[in-house]
Amino acid sequence: MQSSNPRALSQSGRMSFLLKDSVIYGGAAAVSKSLSIIMFPLIARHFSPAEYGIIDLFGVVATLIGFLVVFGQDSAVARYFYEYEETDQRQQFISQSILFQLALSFLMVAGLLLWASPISTLLVDEPNVSLFLQIVIMQAPLYFLLNFSQNLLKWTFQRNQFLFISLGSTCVRVLLVLLGIYYFDIGVAGFFWAGFINYAIFGLFGLWLVRKWLIIPRNLCFLKELLVYAFPLGMICTIAAFVPMLERWLIAHLLGLEDLGTYAVGIRISMLVMLFVGAFQTAWGPFSMSLYKQSNAIETYNLVLKGFVLVIVPVALLLGAVSLPVISILATEQYAAGAVVVFPLAMAFAIQATGWITEIGIGISKRSYLQLYAYSAYVIFTVIAIYALALMFGLVGVAIGVIVGHLAKMFIASWLAQTVYPLDWCFRIVFAYFASAFVLGSIGLFLHVQISPMLGSAAYFIFSITVFALGIFVLFSEKERGRILSQIGIKIGKRSV
Repeated sequence: MQSSNPRALSQSGRMSFLLKDSVIYGGAAAVSKSLSIIMFPLIARHFSPAEYGIIDLFGVVATLIGFLVVFGQDSAVARYFYEYEETDQRQQFISQSILFQLALSFLMVAGLLLWASPISTLLVDEPNVSLFLQIVIMQAPLYFLLNFSQNLLKWTFQRNQFLFISLGSTCVRVLLVLLGIYYFDIGVAGFFWAGFINYAIFGLFGLWLVRKWLIIPRNLCFLKELLVYAFPLGMICTIAAFVPMLERWLIAHLLGLEDLGTYAVGIRISMLVMLFVGAFQTAWGPFSMSLYKQSNAIETYNLVLKGFVLVIVPVALLLGAVSLPVISILATEQYAAGAVVVFPLAMAFAIQATGWITEIGIGISKRSYLQLYAYSAYVIFTVIAIYALALMFGLVGVAIGVIVGHLAKMFIASWLAQTVYPLDWCFRIVFAYFASAFVLGSIGLFLHVQISPMLGSAAYFIFSITVFALGIFVLFSEKERGRILSQIGIKIGKRSV
């Protein structure tokens, strides 16, 4: 029987353990996302664009409140879980952390409920929005319990329990929404109540599964240590969650709820690029940190960077090509206007993910607080750009504003990383590749908007293939191409050894 702790295994056993966990946790995430994609067209077809816009707006509000409650404590508990060996010590700091988060969540819920009416009116001045916000606020402690138990089950390698909680909560939520739509003809409030019920069931059940780690703390001696580690991470996560909410708020007030609904559908399609990004990011973190002390690490990093953009940029163009038919099939023609934002938003996510690679120096130097500067610039540039461009170009202007924000964050984070841990990145060639793809994508967008959506889709498709083919020869040297092709057993032309 395989050990539940990788430290007790041989090297080959550890690799097998890591592969198994990657399949289990990655598979659980993939199934959850697949079920969400299945639920998306049902929701979009049941609700009007304006109602779907409200659902999307309060969905990102719920995410923001969730990050405020957790505020980096999940990462802090994960970091210190193996810092201490004694079970009693682990129980103490886990219990102190959950006690702090519960107290914070109840204080936050009480305060937000008192101000729910003016806050909801500020977000969007529509009937019943105060009720929607109240339901979302009350979800916060339950969401925290579910998130806490999932993470603790993962850190203690309780795979079966983790899968039950992760997949069970997703499946039950889909089931509740389906029952609500087909049997009770639920409105927006009913949709949020379904989420509340789901969090209540699995949040409390998850707490019961991790009960052996929960005790009455003798004191709060570990709390300061946890808070110091968690604070910068909590700030970064909160800012990252705040920008999408601000983005939706600006759309609702500058353009209206109908446009917010179509934009929300467009962003759902563009986020398909994140399926690839998420899989890459899971592997990149431990892979990159395991190599940074090697003298030739930057050669590997650059090869990974160029390989990543070679794939992600054409994928962004390809999503632009299929955006209109996919939206029409999944969400009906009433959301077709959302197709115009798919390519620019997919490019924004590609830029964001590329920045995660080039800013590795911040992580290596252990100066995570530097990310606060980059995220602050992200907020400022995104808001200014959206405000300046939305009224002139509508939803396309909003999407370009998002690109501007992600570019600002990537440039500043990468520059700060270079100041604390210089690496010889191939910035110029990657920037040129992005710029070329953006110019071609802009042509496709112009054709889509000004002449014909079908012509625009065809242009996106052709540009996607062109950019990928050119990238193979522009991004990589002959020697690098030879190395890559040798790994997959293919020879094309002359190969340098």
